[in-house]
Amino acid sequence: MVSKAKLYTQLDSLEDELRDRIVPHLENAVNGRNDLIFCTTDFNPFPELKSKTDKETDELIQLGRQILALREKLGEPSAGCIAERICWYCRQWGDTHDSHRKSVQALAQAFLQEIV
Repeated sequence: MVSKAKLYTQLDSLEDELRDRIVPHLENAVNGRNDLIFCTTDFNPFPELKSKTDKETDELIQLGRQILALREKLGEPSAGCIAERICWYCRQWGDTHDSHRKSVQALAQAFLQEIV
């Protein structure tokens, strides 16, 4: 059985990787260089954008799933962690019922402010 210390080390490493990869990705969106940052395979309600999902964000969500699984295994809460928040922001972007939802740039800016 893997010791909890090793699992925590792995969790810290994955969370650092997620943060390191997502910050520049969000900065690009804030600066208008990625209007589809939140358009992902799992959270895309727009059939016409199916072929335009953001592959980097898809990878980050997969990384986030690993983090959430480790947190659950360790009994750690996931509320508010980057892995949980990336999914929340993707859902916000794709919420077609909210006619007052924020723009991609505003969502990216808000997410960026949460994590830096």
